[in-house]
This record gives sequence, structure tokens and C-alpha cells, in this order.
Amino acid sequence: MGASSASTDNDIGGRVTMSRELSPGERWYWIIDQLSTLNVCARVRVEGDLTARTLRTALGALQDRHPQLRTAIAAPSPERPGEGPRFVPTDLPIPLREVLLTGSEDSRWASEVDGHELTDPLDRGSGPLARAVFIRGPEQIHDLILTVPHCIADGTTALSLLRQWVRLAAEPPAPGPATVAPGPVPEPFEALFPEGFRTASRAPSDGQPADAADTAPVADEVGRLEPEEFVPFGRRRTRMLHRSLGSDALEGLARACKREGATLHGVLAAAMACAVAGDAGDGAPAHFAVGSPVSLRDELRRAVPEDEAGCFVSALHSVVRPRPDDLWSMARFIRDDIAARKKRGEQYEVFGLLAEQGPTGVADSEPFVRHFEEHGPFNFFVSNIGRFEFPTELGAWQLSGAQFVGGISVVGYFGSSVTTSQGRLSWNFTYIEGAVSRERAERLADESVRLVTAAGE
Repeated sequence: MGASSASTDNDIGGRVTMSRELSPGERWYWIIDQLSTLNVCARVRVEGDLTARTLRTALGALQDRHPQLRTAIAAPSPERPGEGPRFVPTDLPIPLREVLLTGSEDSRWASEVDGHELTDPLDRGSGPLARAVFIRGPEQIHDLILTVPHCIADGTTALSLLRQWVRLAAEPPAPGPATVAPGPVPEPFEALFPEGFRTASRAPSDGQPADAADTAPVADEVGRLEPEEFVPFGRRRTRMLHRSLGSDALEGLARACKREGATLHGVLAAAMACAVAGDAGDGAPAHFAVGSPVSLRDELRRAVPEDEAGCFVSALHSVVRPRPDDLWSMARFIRDDIAARKKRGEQYEVFGLLAEQGPTGVADSEPFVRHFEEHGPFNFFVSNIGRFEFPTELGAWQLSGAQFVGGISVVGYFGSSVTTSQGRLSWNFTYIEGAVSRERAERLADESVRLVTAAGE
């Protein structure tokens, strides 16, 4: 991958940090975030005595631990010809917005994510690259939301930062020197790619693998989710619908996955593909392509722990024949297809493309964005981070509902974010307003959940 230049600076607190150029992947997310907000949000419910002062102190401690939470992004300037956008230090604290409820509003957190956190961009130029919401409810029932841009965070990062924030609020560090010495802005994650993939430059594979029940490669048209209208890239807005499976349904689904030799992700992706195909109606293509964002944390040149901030994901796609009456065959095929694609290294191809052909800024981005719009391998997807350990108790606090949701921006029309934590599966569906009506999004979400629930019975 292309190298990023770096230089060392000092912030006003005397701490050493780093200013470096965004990598090709980071720059891509920065560009499309300006076209249509691309945030990642994490939420948890806290029951117990909690104050804004405690949360602000904990946010400061969290910021001390993560250099990227003390940065902004400086756009290229005439004074530095040939240089791209850079991470630069900022001394501004992570802002905390308070929402005071006068009555019980169990779903207010979802309204805040849907109406503000997914749609309102962070102040990239001033920083910091994070913000928080404290929804203070009656009877000491509260919700916390942490929002970060996708250029520095994936779903695992967002939930990990939220978990650290809550722990710091529950157990403030003792006075004295910081327990975690603040270091430089981490190197670009492309620098951690395994040897042989660091300079991959092929375009993302559009190969159409054999279906689980076919003996020849797919030859017909591959279906995509058709928008109800074209929404200009700069006017796209991510909206959200919250769905979940309780502990009994989750346990039943886990048993069924084991019995059928399939993965949970496989059955979720199969259900979404069936829902999209069914919605397309008569005359729909026989095959559809469903995307699967995949974590790279365990396969880089060094393993990257959950608590390390950054965006460590890529995306693969599977071309499947929707069979709502045989979801398990689809699920097994998706499992095997993703494994085969990862073995071939397809998860790294897009970063080579971005390094060699990606846009440098918003001004020259439209041809590249339009190409992905028209020829990208998929335009609906399931982002599943798997099981995420989040405490259910911290001191006198009771914690529940830990989950994440990511925006779409200009890389598709319909998606979902899946978190399995604290005995529940949270399935947050997202869609581009206008391209997909709310009624249609609800229909797709409910059909996906119905198919998965039935499979676990």
C-alpha cells in the first residue's frame, strides 16, 4: 500500500502525538463521509446513579488512552502541495450532549441514533473524532451513546470504546500519572497487511462462484436491491430500524446453527438475501449478491485486540440463489464462500485499488463513487461483529442492550449491524432514505427476522 508521511508534534498539554497523512483506506472513508455521513455508533443502557460530571471525567480519561481521539483531520492546503488530508492534534475535549427525559421513553436512544448520530457529521476539521450522548431518564434508567467516524473505527472499536468509557466512569483511575501512557497516532492498518497483500492492486473480484446446489458457475444476472429513486450522493441520509432477538430465540438459533453445521452470520446473510429477493417480486434474477464486512484483526502481521481503536475491516460478497425454504443450505454456502474468498486474499483487493486509483478528495470522487454504485459487487450487506463481551454489572450499575450500528453513506442502499452481547442479538437495519422507503425497509427487516426466527425453532 502507499506509504503515509508522518511527523511528530506536541499538543499544548506537552504530550507527544503524531501528525500523519491518512492512508488510502482512511482517505476513502473521509471522502465519502463528506458526501454522506459515515458514522459508527455504540449504545448501552445503564441503570443506577449516574451524573454528567462523572461521564465527562471518564471521557477525558478515555481520550487520554487513545491518540486518535485527540485528533482532527486537516484537509490538503496550497501550502503543502501534493499532500493529502492529515491527522493533526487537537486539545478539544470529547463533547457530551445531554438529553433529559421527563417520562419513560424506552426507544429514545434509537430515535437519537436515527435522527442525529447517524446523520450529523462530526466536526472533522476541529475534532476530536468522537462525541457522546447521555440520555438521562427517570428512575435512574439511562442510555449512553458514543459516536465515531468510520475512518478511525469499526463496530468492534465503537463498542470497545463505549465499554472502556463505562468502566472508567464506574471505577475512575486513581490520581497520579496516567495508567496508559498516551502514544502516537497508530500507523495505518494497511501497513499491517500480511506479506504478499500489502501491494495488491487488482480491482475487487466480481467472480460469481458456483451455487451450493449448482454444478456450473452462475451465468445469469446477479440481482441487487433496486432503489425506488436515485438519491444524489451528497443528499443521502442513513436511517435506522431497531430489531432484536431475546435470549430464548438466540439460544435456539445457536443450537440450530450447530445442528446444521452453519454459522450465525451465514443464516443472517441468507435471510437478508431472501428478503431482498422476495421484495423484488416476479421476474427477479435467480441469484443475488449479499455483502459481508469481515474483521481483519486476527490475520494481520500482529493480532489487533478489541480495545485498540481503528477500522480493521474489509468486505466480501457471496452470490447466492435465494431459497427461503432451505435457508440452511444457503447459510452453509455463504460460510464456505467467505472462507474461500478470504483464503484467496480478496479482502485486501479493494485497498490496492484505493491506493492506485482512489480519489484524492471530494472534487474528483464522483467517477469512482458512481462506478461502485453501478458496478460494485453488492449494495446490501450484513455487518456482524459476533459475540462481544460487555459486562452486565459494574458496581451498583446494571448494564444491558450493548450494541452498535453503522452508517451506509454511498456504498449501498440497505444494510444491517449485528451484535450478540449480554444474552441478546441486536439487529439494527439501516437504509438510505428516499432510495428505500421506510415502509419497504420495515418489510425487509421484518421478513429477515421472521426467516431467522423460524430457522431457530
